[in-house]
Amino acid sequence: MTGVTGSAGVPPVWLGAGAVTDPRALARFGPLLDVPLVAGPVEAGSRRTRVGRTVVHGLGVGGLDHEDARSVRASAVEDVMAWAAARGLTVCVALRGRTTGDLAAVLDRLRRHADADVLQAVEVDLRAADEQEVLRSMSRVREASPRGQHLLARLSVAGPDLVGRARSAVAGGATAVVLAAQVPLAPGRWWSGPSTAALGLSGLRQLVEAAREQRWPGAPLVIAGGIHSEESARVAVREGAAAVQLGTGLWADPTLLWRVRDAVLEELSAPTATPARAGRAPHTRTTRREP
Repeated sequence: MTGVTGSAGVPPVWLGAGAVTDPRALARFGPLLDVPLVAGPVEAGSRRTRVGRTVVHGLGVGGLDHEDARSVRASAVEDVMAWAAARGLTVCVALRGRTTGDLAAVLDRLRRHADADVLQAVEVDLRAADEQEVLRSMSRVREASPRGQHLLARLSVAGPDLVGRARSAVAGGATAVVLAAQVPLAPGRWWSGPSTAALGLSGLRQLVEAAREQRWPGAPLVIAGGIHSEESARVAVREGAAAVQLGTGLWADPTLLWRVRDAVLEELSAPTATPARAGRAPHTRTTRREP
């Protein structure tokens, strides 16, 4: 039940929570063997679970103002798991939680499901967390997760001390760090789109350099934000990303998923490419290949 993977066993492309209303609909456009279906976000411990679509407040040049992805119940994740299991696919569960116990409770339930073996990864939304919260949350999720499962810590590039938070994520058990290049506008509201690409690349370079200087252990980096074309994905990989995550780019064109996947794999397999892991120098080429 495994597909193509990029560097360090990390799938080349991930789906952001809220990228599509129902990730199963993407199967109409192409094969999903190497793309974990995103299920969630599950808002653990919340009594005010919001069910529905992400609401776009307004469009702007190079981006859009939108609410956080609406949360779903654990039962909705189980439905996606069963659908994926029947087709030999994998699932990434997106979690939001108020306490570490809430996060673990959701994972405990999903691990008992008959199709639990499709859970390839868990992404924990820690955009608003400080270093200590990141450490506690990831440690608890690690304890509740089976060995070998990818654990992604989603961190805001716009937040303070990105290096310190990334260090805490890895110390807590994260196997990869998702760099969310979104600009916070208000609680639960963000500015996303091509215009945030520079923010994402800035955070990526910061962590690559910090790992080179041994200011954090390093881990595969997944850039999320500003990836709206094959070329933007290629640039991210050249700068040191192990993978990219697609979100609002799929709202306009779901088929972008496969074009970006192919572009990332091509970059990672280039003869001059270095392993896409923070702390290794990004690669350069004297000639540019067209996608």
